Amino acid sequence: MKTVRLTQRRNRLTAAFVAAMLAAGALAGAAAAPPAHATTGSANASDDFERANGTLGTAWTTDRGAWSIASGKALSSSSPGNNVATHRALQLGRSYTVTADIDIVSSAPSGTEWSGIVANVQGTTSLSYYVLRATTAGGTRPAQWQLLQMTNNATPTVLTQGTMTAPYGTRLQLSLARDGAQFQVTVRNGATGATLATGAHALAVVDPARVGGHAGLYSNSGNLQARSFDLTTSTPAIAPPGAVACKPAGEYDFPGGSGQVLETVPVGTTFAGAPVTQRVLTDGDDQYVAYYNAQRGMTIAHRSLSAATPTWTTKVLPTTLGWDSHNYISIGLDRNRNLHVAGNMHNVGLIYFRTTTPGNVNTLTRVTNMVSASTENSVTYPEFVNRQDGSLVFSHRNGGSGDGVTYFNLYNETSNTWSRLVDQPLFNGTGSATNPSGTWNAYFETPLLGPDGNFHMIWVWRDTPDAATNSLLTYARSANLVDWFDSAGNPLTSPFRYGDADVVDPVPNGGGLLNGNAKLGFDADGTPIISYHKYDDTGRSQIYVARADGTGDWDISQVSNWEGRWSFGGGGSLDFKVIMGGSQVMSDGNIRVDFRCEGSPQSIVVNDSLTGVAQAPTPPLPSSVTTVRGTYPGLQVNLQTDLNGAAATGGTWYLRWESLPSNLDQPRTEWPQSGSGIELVRIGVPEE
Repeated sequence: MKTVRLTQRRNRLTAAFVAAMLAAGALAGAAAAPPAHATTGSANASDDFERANGTLGTAWTTDRGAWSIASGKALSSSSPGNNVATHRALQLGRSYTVTADIDIVSSAPSGTEWSGIVANVQGTTSLSYYVLRATTAGGTRPAQWQLLQMTNNATPTVLTQGTMTAPYGTRLQLSLARDGAQFQVTVRNGATGATLATGAHALAVVDPARVGGHAGLYSNSGNLQARSFDLTTSTPAIAPPGAVACKPAGEYDFPGGSGQVLETVPVGTTFAGAPVTQRVLTDGDDQYVAYYNAQRGMTIAHRSLSAATPTWTTKVLPTTLGWDSHNYISIGLDRNRNLHVAGNMHNVGLIYFRTTTPGNVNTLTRVTNMVSASTENSVTYPEFVNRQDGSLVFSHRNGGSGDGVTYFNLYNETSNTWSRLVDQPLFNGTGSATNPSGTWNAYFETPLLGPDGNFHMIWVWRDTPDAATNSLLTYARSANLVDWFDSAGNPLTSPFRYGDADVVDPVPNGGGLLNGNAKLGFDADGTPIISYHKYDDTGRSQIYVARADGTGDWDISQVSNWEGRWSFGGGGSLDFKVIMGGSQVMSDGNIRVDFRCEGSPQSIVVNDSLTGVAQAPTPPLPSSVTTVRGTYPGLQVNLQTDLNGAAATGGTWYLRWESLPSNLDQPRTEWPQSGSGIELVRIGVPEE
């Protein structure tokens, strides 16, 4: 298994390969394989175009525009623009150098006769590629060069550019070299060999649509006359990653007994048209379940565990679910043991209820606002959490994805009122040190109480409603949710802005980081560990584990060695191919990182040095729990663990129901309208 170790040094990642392979192969139990970046040699191709006038020849493909040979030079037509011809005898590897010796010819030079070379061209129609192009001086314009990222033949993005001294008539030699994410540009005088310009660019994220492929010639307006073309590339050739492939590659003898069903308790019938998070909360003798009934009405059920025959009392609240999977239900208890309920919100006004009599769900009453109507008119992501003194805190976002503001409120049991936990939002996504006009929205995981008695919290920032624009995995800790510190105990200033606090991994936009899919846990010493996914430097999806080193830095390891890529993006609820489940320390001292890939529960086992040991199927829950029972086509099993963790009577309570998978928040015309049974299942190891 390839393990990549990185350490975060104040927003800068330095990478070192700690172990390229385990002695047993890519994963325990898997066949040995070369590291992802291994090359076995190189290959070369060249063309001096010294042949009869006519077509470019069989080694070339005229991808866009008309191309030909005349008088020992390669030429292109003037239309349609951004004309490309590729040398198809050789495909590109991870590293390559493309060079062309060209003349730029014009009857009225204007300094806009862009000509040059292309690389990483995929396909033959809507071309996306990198292009190094140049023009000699003309009119009032100086000679220039540009490295561009071209999309669909017509949309250029300038990666780097510059000017040079090259009057019209100067013969140019253009050279573009790439090694992974690094580009080097050289422009020389083709007659004298003198260097006219150099440049470099590092891709923040490797675009899988622009790897491998072919190299060739470029002319925007038909002014190119190419004297020669040369290509050297590493082998083997590489191709854009396909769909993510993360099947288990080995076996592992997970410690601990096999969980069994200890108790099953039916609750009712729930909506089955799409998944939405529903909750169970056990508090001493009281057990609550919050769910949507088959008619999609928000329903709260309660039972007393000590009753001779525990029966459910249910209350249907006056709010109805649509099709949006964001509209989950959150529940919490204050110190008087009154229940608080919030949910069915995605950028709508606050929907919140609380009981007036502890344990009596029939006293649930709607409360229109907590603190301020102006900050509760577009609510999403409601969450309740109790501080160590039992005080109840409520957090929510107000505003849209990309520009929302997060508020934390504190409940007063004496006055039955809410107030701000702090006078200002915890996050402020307006402006940053490097981009004062930018706006972002923080997506945070509910603060997790750690073994050290502190709350630990992680978050990512999203630039727009597009899920691909998540960036900057960040951390902070607090004893009271008011005063915050980094992983070394240094005080932090809130509200947190983009790039502030303790940046764990500065993943850029488009880097494969996703809100809700980074999970916080702790190692055997109580040190925070974060498991998450992002793209590696070849554009493939991988799982990473980060651990605080006690100095304010983070050790980061790539613990998977997958092929393929989960290319997610857009707004609304996603069709998750990878779902992170968090980490836990096992009795053998190793750490288990759980996730689901294409619906398959899997675990990567890492040792205390964060080196991958094995990837294997997660120890299964009983098949009677995980097997679909309904007959409607396409149903899946949904499970949610008790908010209060392990049950006092042993094992863990799971809320179980079945539904169709996500439909990206869009209505269905057909679904099981009679609903699905929803039940509680207590799973654990029987006492001997």
